[in-house]
Amino acid sequence: MGKFFEALKKSQTLISRPSPEPPSTKLDNISAETVDALKLNATTAQGPVEESPLPRDGMDPRLTSFLEPGSPAAECFKMLRAKILTRDLKSRPRTIMVTSPMPLDGKSMVSINLAISIAQGINEYVMLVDCDLRKPSIGGLLGLNVHGGIRDYLEDGTSVAPYLVKAPVAKLTVLPAGKVAPNPSELLSSEKMRLFVEELKDRYEDRYIIFDATPANYAAETTFLASMVDGVLLVVRSGKTARDSVLKSIENIGREKIIGVVFNASNESPRAYDYYYRYYRKGQK
Repeated sequence: MGKFFEALKKSQTLISRPSPEPPSTKLDNISAETVDALKLNATTAQGPVEESPLPRDGMDPRLTSFLEPGSPAAECFKMLRAKILTRDLKSRPRTIMVTSPMPLDGKSMVSINLAISIAQGINEYVMLVDCDLRKPSIGGLLGLNVHGGIRDYLEDGTSVAPYLVKAPVAKLTVLPAGKVAPNPSELLSSEKMRLFVEELKDRYEDRYIIFDATPANYAAETTFLASMVDGVLLVVRSGKTARDSVLKSIENIGREKIIGVVFNASNESPRAYDYYYRYYRKGQK
């Protein structure tokens, strides 16, 4: 994956999110058992998280947060995690949409690596939802065998439980997209989707939900989803994404929703960073 060692220096919080309004309707189509199913391995989460015994075959090699947890790239995602989790509790985002101005900016890789990094914490649980119903990729990148997903639930499902998949890392659950949808904007802008997001957020304080969304300048549903979540991470590909595209994305999403910008695939040499990183690691042996 592209390195972005200055990502966190360049990222910035533009404005604190407003306090969410209480939901006007109680969600009655998701049972407590369904949401409880997300809290996997709860009884074993009392100490440091061990490596998952599940197979790594089929996982994209760019998922360094899991495959190379000691690498400088994985450390960048830990820093991004810290940036999110150390915010004031009242303003800390627990439902986070990850998007980009255009395709191929790397937003899905950032979504997965961030989800893995948060799940590697001692007390945090993560649900990763593939909301790119036009070009789903989360299941394939993680090497998962999936059947159905959030599309099926939004169309005629009464529970998300049949579509939840255990990822190859402890405390991370995936809700795939399912098959490509002919009407993604209508599905993701529905009241059922809004209530689903609010129910997941309100039920558990130790749960983080990461939504991998369609590029912001490419589809209307990203704007709808942004209005439902606590905050948005915008992934910008260094040297590729035009400034006008970034500004257009911010306009589409809403400036008040942006909690940070990740500069991906930076061309800056990581040599100095590698030197100090190796020096620090030597002291730990």
